[in-house]
Amino acid sequence: MKNKFNFRHPIRVRYAEIDGQKIVFNGVYLTYMDVAFTEYLRNLGLQFKPGTQQQFDFVAVKTTLEFKSPAYFDEVLEVYCRVARMGNTSFTVEFAIYKENSSTLVLVADMVYVCVDPVKGTKTPLPGFFREKVALWEKDGEQ
Repeated sequence: MKNKFNFRHPIRVRYAEIDGQKIVFNGVYLTYMDVAFTEYLRNLGLQFKPGTQQQFDFVAVKTTLEFKSPAYFDEVLEVYCRVARMGNTSFTVEFAIYKENSSTLVLVADMVYVCVDPVKGTKTPLPGFFREKVALWEKDGEQ
């Protein structure tokens, strides 16, 4: 499964992220996904800075998580992500989280985002520059 991804971001599990069962609390995986996708966008040259005028923005509308194995304090996880589908106003990002240097799959997930006009807050088509950058990266794995 790792070979279908061109991007990964490492994250070390912090003590505050584990629960009473001494494993990563399920909701924390959403933060891991958000961090990795932010780095994916940064890698494409797309940065979103709060309080600045942006050409477009997006919001999460659906997330599906499948837990495969637990992760523990101080382990390094590799969060893989890719834009798997682009529609007119939405796109889907796939995630796979593995233990570092391992074939142990921790989680697979999909997150659907809808593009919105940052001023009006209404749904809007994905901009061409976003489509082009993503398509180039997902095709070749490089800018």
